[in-house]
Amino acid sequence: MQGRFSERAGRKSYSNPLPGAGLPCAAGNRGLEDQPGRQKEPAAGRSSPGYSLVELLVVAGISFLVLVVVFPVYKSSNTHHALFMAARQMAQDIRACQQENMCAPGMSVEIVFDVVGDCYYLASGVKTLRKVVLPAGVDLAAVRFSDLGNALSFNSSGVPRPGGGTVTLKSRDESSFYYVIVAPVTGRVRVSPTPPASWYDG
Repeated sequence: MQGRFSERAGRKSYSNPLPGAGLPCAAGNRGLEDQPGRQKEPAAGRSSPGYSLVELLVVAGISFLVLVVVFPVYKSSNTHHALFMAARQMAQDIRACQQENMCAPGMSVEIVFDVVGDCYYLASGVKTLRKVVLPAGVDLAAVRFSDLGNALSFNSSGVPRPGGGTVTLKSRDESSFYYVIVAPVTGRVRVSPTPPASWYDG
């Protein structure tokens, strides 16, 4: 009987493992999940979170408002820059005309301004040397020279004929103006955002 009891006791002790033996270690799994840098896998049947329709509409609305505010400023800045560059180019062409008449007294070069066509010509007699068309968005608003109307020339000393004047350039939306001013005696050419002081005399 002792042998059976011992055999049973041995079987019994063998058939009763330690508590928790052979079962998944919950604490060990939690430890792996809590390790830094380890991402938890989404549960089966659950999709990863995304953007809702309302959030997308809010972002699109904000982008549209920013575009509405920034685009007119950008366009105005480009127009102002184009106007200034056109005025500066015209002043350089007037100076070149003055130099031609001073260096070659026998050759008379003049600049003829076309207000309707928004352009001007460098001409010698009936021959057109060069045509300059103003950029889009820039208008040749007015030409104020005495005697010769829309034409400007210089004598061999660089003195303007008919005594100087002003060419007015403006942006197409009339938000900016530039004035190319030719001094009547010295023939000095300058670009200014304001009209000459002689306009206010009297």
